Amino acid sequence: MHALRPTLTAAALVILTGMAGAVETITYPNRIGTVVFPHKKHQGALGQCRGCHEKGPGKIDGFDKVLAHGKGCKGCHAEMKKGPLQCSGCHASG
Repeated sequence: MHALRPTLTAAALVILTGMAGAVETITYPNRIGTVVFPHKKHQGALGQCRGCHEKGPGKIDGFDKVLAHGKGCKGCHAEMKKGPLQCSGCHASG
């Protein structure tokens, strides 16, 4: 029973911290204009992490331009009918 206690404590900590432990923003520099992703805002709107982080917290496996412009960012915006769909909505010019 004592062997499970650290695991349960860690799980409870993750659940209880929720948005408090969220990164505020993530920046993706690229050739057509930097994308500043409001991570904490998205987490608050979605209410959970698994929609994007299928394997748990941390960097999203395979996240790249194709995923962002496909089922990832742009696909989610289209499906939820909320958020930018045009390039300039995410990419800051210059």
